[in-house]
Amino acid sequence: MAKEQPARISYFFGKGYVDLWNTIKEAWALNLATVVDQRDRMKKNFSEFGWDKEKIIYGFKGAISLVTMLAIFIFGSIITAFTTAFHVGILVFFFACIYLGFGLLWLVDRIYIFANKIRNACPNSNCQASFLIPVYECPTCKAKHTNLVPSKYGIMNRVCLCGTKLHTTFLNGRGKLKAYCPVCEQSLSGDTASRQYAFPVIGGPSVGKSCYINMTLHQMLNDVAPSAGWDLHFIEEKDEQNYEKEIRSLESGVRLNKTNESVLTAYQMMLAMPNEKIGRRIYIYDIAGEMFSSSSDFQVNKAYGYADGFIFIIDPLTLAQFMMEVEERIDPVAYGASSKDFGDILDIMLINLGKMLELREKDTVKRCLAVVINKVDVPTLEEKIGEDAASRYYTDNPETCKTLGDARNEVCRQFLTEYGAGNFVRTAESKFQNVAYFPCSALGHNQNGEPFQGRHVVEPLLWLLQQIDSSVKAAG
Repeated sequence: MAKEQPARISYFFGKGYVDLWNTIKEAWALNLATVVDQRDRMKKNFSEFGWDKEKIIYGFKGAISLVTMLAIFIFGSIITAFTTAFHVGILVFFFACIYLGFGLLWLVDRIYIFANKIRNACPNSNCQASFLIPVYECPTCKAKHTNLVPSKYGIMNRVCLCGTKLHTTFLNGRGKLKAYCPVCEQSLSGDTASRQYAFPVIGGPSVGKSCYINMTLHQMLNDVAPSAGWDLHFIEEKDEQNYEKEIRSLESGVRLNKTNESVLTAYQMMLAMPNEKIGRRIYIYDIAGEMFSSSSDFQVNKAYGYADGFIFIIDPLTLAQFMMEVEERIDPVAYGASSKDFGDILDIMLINLGKMLELREKDTVKRCLAVVINKVDVPTLEEKIGEDAASRYYTDNPETCKTLGDARNEVCRQFLTEYGAGNFVRTAESKFQNVAYFPCSALGHNQNGEPFQGRHVVEPLLWLLQQIDSSVKAAG
């Protein structure tokens, strides 16, 4: 049953029916009252009837009252029934037009939502609910409207009990109102009439997820957005403050502290593109690598179920064969080698995505996967999958490589296959809609005290955005 709203019910969905019924009752009541009046006159005249000259006149008056009563009863009822039906017909037609308009506007609002891919998700890490229409707050009295859509409370607008007019569709400004999660009542920031793109960053302990995320945002804010003419900014002030603190550490050559969160936490960004009315809210999720140790830990994070793509970070030092080649040239502690096999992480991820999305064993996840080989600054890795390796491959394979990005993808893919991760490659490519491989260095080097600067960190996020948003692809 629909929850009652703190708003005035529209005349056509409430009082209009009462007025129509009262009009019908009044018409028949007047007709009946006239009949009763003529009956009473008839009775009075007949009671005074006599055969003398003075009283015989009452007989004629009584007869006239009888004929009048019958005429009113018969013809008056017919006329009243006709006028009632005519009145009801006009009002029903008018009401039908109102209901049709309400239904069409509701449908248009839903079409607008789906056509523009508008949706919302709760940023509260303990909730993570996904929904279309948030709870909206009246700016005057702060009353909560849980279903602010075209309805019996109003079509284009509804009137709150305090008298404030509220828009009921995204078309006329509903998304500008203060909004809340309908599940946990967490306050939502930003325009809720926007697209939402959620990208969890996945990887084991010490693969560099937090460094990667902050360096990616740094390049997006300072390089990509200005050159593309985008307005990109943080939605939440606390996210911006946290980002600035992390970037100051990295620019000072100080590594970031290890992520300890057991649930997904997100940076929330708003992206506004030139000549685009619909904004994009970009959620980039992070979680401690230890949470991929078991299926139960994974399942509490609902955002994986509505994610638009995944960034999967690999530590190349977890490849035993490669580690053997470089172990005499590096300090594994200094490079922060991960202790978790990324193949196991992928398996846990797929098992739980299958449960969340109700997939059969043979089904694929209709999402894109960006596989990022981090720490390209490890000795010899630049020669294998870095820019020089990609340039050589691009030159040697002009028929299969249309761009330098294609070459980067292929040298990374071949590296994983050659160094014992062929099963990971086959599983990823068979279970996801599209997979691309990227080399990057989230820090640029591993020398503490020297400013860190990420290299090729932004390409995976841009690729995911371009896979799901043609406007981003065109701008890129």
